[in-house]
Amino acid sequence: MSLLRIARNVSDLDRLTAFYIALGFEPQGGAQPDIPLANLLGVSALRRQRLRLGAQTLDLTACLPVGAAYPANAPGNASLFQHIALLTPDIHAAVPRALAAGAQPISHGGPVRLPPESGGVTAWKFRDPDGHPLEYLQRDAPPGYDHSGIVATRPDASLPVYDALGLHLQAEQLNQGPEQARLDGVPGASARILTLRGAEGPGVELLAYSHIAPYAPPHPADLAADRLVFKGPHPALQRDPDGHLIEIAPG
Repeated sequence: MSLLRIARNVSDLDRLTAFYIALGFEPQGGAQPDIPLANLLGVSALRRQRLRLGAQTLDLTACLPVGAAYPANAPGNASLFQHIALLTPDIHAAVPRALAAGAQPISHGGPVRLPPESGGVTAWKFRDPDGHPLEYLQRDAPPGYDHSGIVATRPDASLPVYDALGLHLQAEQLNQGPEQARLDGVPGASARILTLRGAEGPGVELLAYSHIAPYAPPHPADLAADRLVFKGPHPALQRDPDGHLIEIAPG
């Protein structure tokens, strides 16, 4: 198996498509109904818009009926938190474009340069108009997204689940201190970061905070129910030990 893409439910497909286009994503054709996926998510109907950023793709899905809104004021260490880390060569140019398109900051005080022991990158976290978290990582690399970061209350239980899906532990570090608190918008933030990667494609980072704000796992149609989509022989929907959704798709 391999990680194909990330999928997220949206309240207004046209509005959110326009937002992601402003971030640099390109539509791959128009929005299409997807009956098999609607059945998989347990909704009566669904429209899907596929977007591309460099080598990676993102599916925006509008369910009928629309699921619950993203929980208001859910912090960056919420158990349901799941972000997409976008690569940019110039974060100081990317941030104003995102804000002009309707992004809401998570990070305090603009882009944050992390110390060397926390990776030494410059990053900025924000939300789309529906509340979904994203992150900009400044890196001299082709456009695309690097990984999805998911809060993990039991990372050691999650590791074998993702290992079986083809994502293997590559690195581990402890991120803490005032810079991490500013980046996450969480006072006193301290997180064990476990980086998982496969032979190709984006990776997954397990964000094991020392303190995690508990939330019930979202219903598959809710706006907080992002899906990590892996290539597999038969369509299926499952959850990791923390309730994050894993979709198996033929391609």
